[in-house]
Amino acid sequence: MLVMPNILSLTCICFNSFLYPTSFFFAKLPEAYAIFNPIVDVMPVIPVLFFLLAFVWQAAIEYIAAAVNLDQLFYPLHLH
Repeated sequence: MLVMPNILSLTCICFNSFLYPTSFFFAKLPEAYAIFNPIVDVMPVIPVLFFLLAFVWQAAIEYIAAAVNLDQLFYPLHLH
């Protein structure tokens, strides 16, 4: 099967990072790419920012919906 080597490789990677956790978290870029160190340091935070953006987006939509009064938006001829 083609899946078995992938699972075996993933198991070895996880086991290796368990044995040497400091090398997993504190790996250094090659010298040619040392100028990108600040960008690489910030990259793990980017998904968290998108997650928080979803809450801000939802709050903005709810605020707009409350301010506009959706009944008048969807039923303009409806008499209350």
